Amino acid sequence: MKPARLILVGGFLGAGKTTLLVQAAGRLFREGKRVGVITNDQSAELVDSALLRQKGFDVAEVSGGCFCCHFNELAGAIEQLACDHCPDVIFAEPVGSCTDLSATVLQPLKSFYANSLVVAPFSVLVDPSLLRECPEVSTAGSFSHDIDYIVHKQMEEADLLVVNKIDRLGQEERGNLMNWVSARFGQARTVHLSALSGEGVDQWLKLVSTSGPAGRRVVDVNYDRYAEGEAALGWLNATVQLRAALAINWKQFCSDLLTEVEREIRNQSGTIAHVKLLLNGADGYVLGNVTCPAGSQPRIQGEVGTTAEEVLLVFNARAQIDSDRLYSIFERALRRTAGPMTEINVITMTNFSPARPRPTHRFNHVV
Repeated sequence: MKPARLILVGGFLGAGKTTLLVQAAGRLFREGKRVGVITNDQSAELVDSALLRQKGFDVAEVSGGCFCCHFNELAGAIEQLACDHCPDVIFAEPVGSCTDLSATVLQPLKSFYANSLVVAPFSVLVDPSLLRECPEVSTAGSFSHDIDYIVHKQMEEADLLVVNKIDRLGQEERGNLMNWVSARFGQARTVHLSALSGEGVDQWLKLVSTSGPAGRRVVDVNYDRYAEGEAALGWLNATVQLRAALAINWKQFCSDLLTEVEREIRNQSGTIAHVKLLLNGADGYVLGNVTCPAGSQPRIQGEVGTTAEEVLLVFNARAQIDSDRLYSIFERALRRTAGPMTEINVITMTNFSPARPRPTHRFNHVV
């Protein structure tokens, strides 16, 4: 059996990893390739997993911690996909707050699975809004220095540094940013694309579909700073059933809910990393998200008919704010947005801050 190609796509929360995977997997699927996807999160009930399954892809999920701390579960997911679906390509999306993936994921995979996997060059996506205003890979004061440290280390260990969301940049700004990234992180090949529009996705796919080296460097990571950066983030995953007594514009509902959550987080001096939702009805779905910087407008797509009385909402939020406050913010925003004529049934709701990362393996050299 021909080894599957594993394409690991990292990058900070809100960089657009899932949007890129949907674009790329769809292209390969239309070419007749068998495609599997592995999602990853600190908790279960993921918008990403639900969306990818809805798109028709074979999906495995590693939850309860990052790939590095759950390496055996990652390996099991790869083996299960290979056994059940014989994929030509497996995309894997690690937790957005995770770094040191070359040492803890790529090198072990290359060492233990050399005969059954071809590991592609490691891509790290970057959101221009995290870079535009600060010369040292910061978020212009939006996030703590320890969170900035994670973003920096993610970029430092990349084989391919992928500047996403170029559809939001003018030509001059795009050129200046690419020149700065290339000069600052010359160890990586730098490319740009728009995962949303599809511009540049084919070129990126060509790069990760070749046999170039993967995990070409192992970087030094201060795990105290790394742990502090992750601990500064509040995490919330919720699945909620909503039943409307009257006709409701569900697309507007999603936009209002995201706007309300973003506004209250900002009013409490917090910073959104990524908030996303997927609302499913009998006749369609709505996907929405909002990311840093503060005050950015929610992006909403899809449609659910106003006659849909009952829908299922999957909601994920990651923000620099205390997790208990994030929980309260979501509860209040949901009640206000739903109003008195919509019944709310919370199926699951989990909130926490990530624990200190404790990798299963850590190689101090390139395999």
